Amino acid sequence: MNTAGPAAPPYQPPGAGNEASQTSGYSIWQVEYWAQYFNVDSRDVVQRSYLAVVPKDSFLDVYNSNPDLWGTFWIPTSVIFAMFVTASMSQNISDALAGVKRQYDFTMLTFAVVTIYTYVFAIGSFVYGVTKYFGSQPALMECLSVYGYAMAVWIPISVLCVMPFNWFRWVMVSIGFASSGFFIMRSVNQIVGRSNGKLHKAIIPLLLVAHALLVVMFKLRFFSYAVSAIPGSDGGPGPEQPAPTATTT
Repeated sequence: MNTAGPAAPPYQPPGAGNEASQTSGYSIWQVEYWAQYFNVDSRDVVQRSYLAVVPKDSFLDVYNSNPDLWGTFWIPTSVIFAMFVTASMSQNISDALAGVKRQYDFTMLTFAVVTIYTYVFAIGSFVYGVTKYFGSQPALMECLSVYGYAMAVWIPISVLCVMPFNWFRWVMVSIGFASSGFFIMRSVNQIVGRSNGKLHKAIIPLLLVAHALLVVMFKLRFFSYAVSAIPGSDGGPGPEQPAPTATTT
């Protein structure tokens, strides 16, 4: 006589049942399908951003109860804007102190758009594909959300890195790397854990290396500038003054 209970149902991320009921009858090409992912308010986005910066609780448990694309898209977009504005401001200050006329470098904006969007959506999709293949049963939205919300810490860091101290900027970048890296590793490890050991843990260090490369690019492109002394302030010759002209009465 078989006394074993019924087999456990396959894993479903929290909120999967709600998602199925909300999307039933709608195709991916209909607005109604995507509307559910914007059914959040500013308080939800702020709470999730806080969990990404200070990951004391499980971000995915909160996120999967009501998945959203709002923060996943707008947080990286805000980081792009913040990095371009603060880097331009820093360089403006440096050039003004050096007496050099400043030209805005819009290639920084292009670089930020390509780098950040590629990282968030390409690496997030890679994580989804790999974990899906190994049976972790992830949702594409949760994988993208991990990388989208991981960018939140770079908004305040971009502002703080306006400070004209290179050692301070290195400290801030290191904090950003540690905070966002720990959040990503913890969240991905939670997804990987659903595979019951089928997914090799090698994916974790690979993702950490990719994240480190992104942070190095941030530092070299947006948080590296030299503050020049005002001409003549170091005791050397200042700018040449025009010779006085004689006047007649």
